[in-house]
Amino acid sequence: MTVDEKIMLGCIALAKRGAGYVSPNPLVGCIIIKDDAIIGEGWHKKYGEPHAEANAIEDAKKKGFSVEGAKLYVNLEPCSHTGKRPPCADLIIKEKISEVYIGMQDPYKEVNGLGIKKLKDTGIKVTIGILEDECKELNKFFIKYVTENRPYVTLKIAQSIDGVIALHNNKSKYITNKASRKIVHQLRSEYDAVLIGKNTAKCDDPDLTVREIEGRHPYRIVIDSNLKLPKDLKLFSDENHSKTFIVSNEKDKSRNVIHIKNKITVKKILKNLYEQKINSVLVEGGAHIFSQFLEEDLFDDAYFFIAPKILGSGLQAFNGFRIKNLDKAKDLKFEYQKNLDNDILLYYKK
Repeated sequence: MTVDEKIMLGCIALAKRGAGYVSPNPLVGCIIIKDDAIIGEGWHKKYGEPHAEANAIEDAKKKGFSVEGAKLYVNLEPCSHTGKRPPCADLIIKEKISEVYIGMQDPYKEVNGLGIKKLKDTGIKVTIGILEDECKELNKFFIKYVTENRPYVTLKIAQSIDGVIALHNNKSKYITNKASRKIVHQLRSEYDAVLIGKNTAKCDDPDLTVREIEGRHPYRIVIDSNLKLPKDLKLFSDENHSKTFIVSNEKDKSRNVIHIKNKITVKKILKNLYEQKINSVLVEGGAHIFSQFLEEDLFDDAYFFIAPKILGSGLQAFNGFRIKNLDKAKDLKFEYQKNLDNDILLYYKK
């Protein structure tokens, strides 16, 4: 690994500190080097607040360093437009930084190479593509959001070794162990929203909050076409009830309802969430909902948490997905597995 790559890894690590707080903006970290030493570090901490580059420059100045002639490393192309904050490319030019090392070009249409061009046009040396794959993985939510105009969608399935997610009486708490559930809490803290169906809400009465770790709670989306779910469910009555939204064919001004006309489809749901600036959705069930996302082919990856239990006949995650020919099967790409005490986590991408 080169020195530049090691520094870019540092930028990625800094950027991750903003996970869960900067959406729909990207995760960005920045490191400034002068005379072979780090003089400033920063990351985008919260949506609407200063960007990583500005924070890193400010950090260097607070320490008594001048950034003139320094090298700036950042995992995403500096912005060139005025949004919530002024352009970072202009700030870099103003501060007379001499070299900029970038992980990946920003695919957002308002930037998309314009920041790089602006820097180059003023004589700044620009190097692009350092750990590009890692930088793209870091901002997969943002990339999906700005290139396909929909949130990034992840399926989270907790099941027995024989593929059962709930018994026939709908009992499913808890199939997996504490180690698995802790990772689920981590995921919830990173995604904008968690989505479930009516049956899961009614049978499990879940919190869908972040516990056991520090992190912000996601928005909670529940599909209830006729608004028949009991109002005393935790989703509607706990201290986080204001973060619960109901997808329904009905209207109710007294509740947070996402109104959809006619048939409720995944495509319609995601379009609405995109318009609400939600750039990532963690789908937690149940079987009908999982099958619907599979049927419409509107998901990006999947976590399978598998417990070494045999539950026999019961509900399987994709019971509603029916095919007649094997060439219609959904092929996934295996990425990694992780042992979680006695459970196993399998992670796949489309």
